[in-house]
This record gives sequence, structure tokens and C-alpha cells, in this order.
Amino acid sequence: MVKLLVTSDWQLDMLGGNLNPSARDYLKEVRISTVEEILKIAKEEKVDAILAAGDLFEYSKPTPKTIEDVAKILQRYRSIPIHAIPGNHDLWGSNSVWNTPEFKAIKHFNLHKEQKCIEISKNTFLYCIPVLSKFSTQPQDELLEDVNKKDGIHIVMAHAHDVSYMDFSSHEDDCKLPINSTKVRNKGYDLVVMGHWHSWLEIEENRVLYTGTHEKTKFGEKDAGYIAIIDIQDAHSQPNIIKKKVGQIEWSIEDFDCTGKQFPEELIEFTRGISEDVDFLKIKLTGEVPIEDKANGILQAKQACATFVRHLNIDDKDLKTSIDIDKMTKNVDLPIGLKEIQAAILSELNASDNTELSKKLLGELEVLYRACREMGIIGGSK
Repeated sequence: MVKLLVTSDWQLDMLGGNLNPSARDYLKEVRISTVEEILKIAKEEKVDAILAAGDLFEYSKPTPKTIEDVAKILQRYRSIPIHAIPGNHDLWGSNSVWNTPEFKAIKHFNLHKEQKCIEISKNTFLYCIPVLSKFSTQPQDELLEDVNKKDGIHIVMAHAHDVSYMDFSSHEDDCKLPINSTKVRNKGYDLVVMGHWHSWLEIEENRVLYTGTHEKTKFGEKDAGYIAIIDIQDAHSQPNIIKKKVGQIEWSIEDFDCTGKQFPEELIEFTRGISEDVDFLKIKLTGEVPIEDKANGILQAKQACATFVRHLNIDDKDLKTSIDIDKMTKNVDLPIGLKEIQAAILSELNASDNTELSKKLLGELEVLYRACREMGIIGGSK
């Protein structure tokens, strides 16, 4: 029997995409603290080993602080052997994180930078396939021998796109790393664990698994934030896989239909109601609003809600804008000069039957009203 904790794609030191600077810093800190949570679970579960299937770091040369912080955590759990492979982001090299004094001093951390088979516990054999080049196109299944006639439990750890399941080419266009897990299983392997895909994905139930990243890396990344605890009783028996949540950061994407809503009040209350248990929030605005609400009311809502969560993104690219030219002329009182600019834009809008031109003119009007509001020339959205 062997009991394992499987993880991958920590992507430590990642920048955090389009998050604000404070949220990016928070994400970097939490990604490291979640590593410690993983090791605590490994100790509680009394696993025989941890398998880490590549891309533990976002870069081959992360910052010295990240290296030091991670090494300190790993040194606190010396009783648990860790077997890891380089991925396409953290390739091994003489100047890489793997060759630093901090990591070379971690005796229980085994980085397998060459393809090899090792016995990780009695009659349990791990076949490691590290990434040697991110541009490799050789099917990794071709690197494995047939073990159908061999005794023991045989496990493959790779960092790859499983072409037996789907076309992963859009994941990283310049990085193919193909493997066919069906062919691997036909060669007699009991379990295939992989990194590279950031979501939890069982390609063959209890046999072929992506655990995904331990913390989400961006909005829209589904089913991330997990590790696997895996028990295998004996050779050729079906593994038992337990999916365990470790991710600490809550990301959420919500839709808000703006049609007929009062701004900024209703958008503020909507955001308040969903933000309590969310760290990073993206709100996608749909429907249609008067241009004065888009220029002023939505901007006020963004400012009011910015403190509700660690990161807020209000996405209005799908929001349609309506305009009542007569109402705007009467209700928006601009000083001389700016009033003439407003009148010229409104006149062109009134005469235009060109969709693209109208869209451009609405954009100009929105910029005008927003600038006037920010300078205190006009008041709120009403």
C-alpha cells in the first residue's frame, strides 16, 4: 500500500495578471502560505510522499525572498519526502531556483531533472518525466517502457497536455508537451498524475488526474485550488482519490443587468451583498443605461465599492448605452465652450445613421461628462 499527496502548478512568484498592486502582493503571499497548508495536510494524512508535477515556480529564477520563504517552509516538514519535476515555467538550469544553496540544502526535496524510475516506497515505482524544453513536441508516452509484466505499483508523473482527452493547444500556444494517457495506461501503469492544466480534471476516473493549481491564477479559472490524497492498496488495484480544497483566495465573476436600475445606489447594494466572502471580484455589466449613468453613476459605484473587496473589476464592455438628446441638452448645464462641444457632438449624433460613428460619438460624450464631473463642473448622474 502507498499513500500520496499530489499537487502541481504552484506558480510561485507570479505577477497576478490584471489585479491591482495590493491584490497582486496578497496573491503572492497567499500562494506561499497555501504551500504550508499542503504540507500540514501531508503530515496529518501521514502520506508516504508528496508528488509535485511541475511549475512550482512561475519563473526559473524567482525573487530571492520567494526562494527563501518557500525553502523555510519546506525545511519545517523534513519527515515527508517530496518528489518534483521541472515544468515549462521552472526549467532546471545552473542558474535556476533548483540550483540555489537554499534548495540544495533541502535533503528531502528530490528534483528529478532527468527521466527516471525510482522506488518511492516498497514495490511502488515512480516514473518521472521532467520538461527538458518547453518547445518539445515528442509524445511523452513514447518515453515509457511497458510494465504490464512487472510486479509492483507503477505511477507516472508528467507535466504535459493529454492529447487523448482534448486539444489543449490554446492553453499555451508555444508549449505543446503532448502525452497520450490512454497509451500510458495500455502499457500497464496504475496511475498517471500530471501538471500543466490549472483545473482539477480526472481524465480517467481514479487513474489519470490533473490536480490543477493550489490557488487560482486568474478570473474564470474553474475548479482550481485543490490537491489530491491518493491511496493505492496493491498492484493493479484501483487507486482511491480524495479531492481536497486548499485554496484560500475566493474569486468570483457576477453579472449585473443595468437596465432600469438606479445608479449608483443599486450597483453599490448589489456589490455589497455579494462581496462579504469574496477576495477578488469581477462584475460584468449587461443591459442598457443612459449615457449619463455610464459616465457618472457607474464611476461613482466603482469608487464606492473599491473597499468592499481586495480587488474589484467592473467590466462594462458589453454594456449598451442609450441617449435622450433632448433630455441631455436640458439637464446637463455646461459652461460656455464646453456647452458648444456638447452641442456639436449631440448634433452629429442626431444626424448620424452610422453605427460605428454613433458609437464613437457616444464615447466622446461620455469622456466629456466624466471629465466635467471629476473637475466638479457638473454634479452626479442625476
